[in-house]
Amino acid sequence: MEKSTSQNGGQSSQDVRTQLVGPFLSWLRAHGQDPSPLLREFSLPADVESVPEISLPLSTLRAFLEAAELRSGDPFIGLHVAQAFKRGTYGLVEYIARASSTLRETFHRIARYMALLNDRMVASFQETASTGTFTYGVPGEPLSYGRHANEFGLALFVHVGRQLAGQPWNPLSVTFAHPAPRDCAPLTAHFGVVPSFGGGMNVLTLAASTLDLPVTSADPVLLSVLERAAGTPPPRDSAPPGFVQRVHEAIRASLRDGAPKMETVAKQLHVSARTLQRRLAEHHTSFQDAADAVRSELARQYLRDPHLGISEVAFLLGYSEISTFDRAFKRWTGMTPREFRG
Repeated sequence: MEKSTSQNGGQSSQDVRTQLVGPFLSWLRAHGQDPSPLLREFSLPADVESVPEISLPLSTLRAFLEAAELRSGDPFIGLHVAQAFKRGTYGLVEYIARASSTLRETFHRIARYMALLNDRMVASFQETASTGTFTYGVPGEPLSYGRHANEFGLALFVHVGRQLAGQPWNPLSVTFAHPAPRDCAPLTAHFGVVPSFGGGMNVLTLAASTLDLPVTSADPVLLSVLERAAGTPPPRDSAPPGFVQRVHEAIRASLRDGAPKMETVAKQLHVSARTLQRRLAEHHTSFQDAADAVRSELARQYLRDPHLGISEVAFLLGYSEISTFDRAFKRWTGMTPREFRG
């Protein structure tokens, strides 16, 4: 069976919505490069530079961004496209962020509305007394969107965040999903800290004092209008609580190594297995329930992809035998995976 393959050797045949293609092509053109060969190579529409978003297989998007790097000769093209970001590129979600009152509210709302930009992306914003951590990535894809997209994304959040605050600030730490490039000096210069790499998710941690910075373009009346236009996300009490959501994200990341293990997930969350059990029980759930919820959601997503065989879906969900996956899926849905596909 022919299939598209991601950089990490996993499947990437499912299309993703992306707003990256136009800005990268425009950046190439602005720097004296003719982008038309890339349009031909990747069968892109002639007006793609002016289209707000397109859908591509994730493997194709990664290949496109790598080809853009080769054409430009710039190994940090993602960083430099972010630094040349044009206001309004991200439409409604961007304007909601710009109308928020503080950087804290900006990051809360970006996490809340990220799905409007990309329904495969998961994002969260968690706070302690002294820090706030914004995390995003693609379930089942340890490299997320790939190096150039990841570097574009985190660089953009900091670049625009500085604009919104009207003053310079640096994050406390930055972690990229992808492995480290040979040289990370340009990234260190942009963020003001040495980034970490290979985390499976893209993570930005800010001090509470940075999150307190007011947004110079804050407009509560406009914000109210924009949020009504965006639609109301699920009420907080119907969504997984913050800790449970973090457990779900850790379980997703652990599936690349096989069946989810409580000890592994607890270690990722920097708690003991006993504490993990106790905190899940406080939210009236268990580790097994959390693992089932993640696997059930991903199973439906993967089974809708006709390029993935059922044995491949089982593997991606951490099952060593198809029969075990069959029984679990029937328990979740009342159908076998084949019946679900119809």
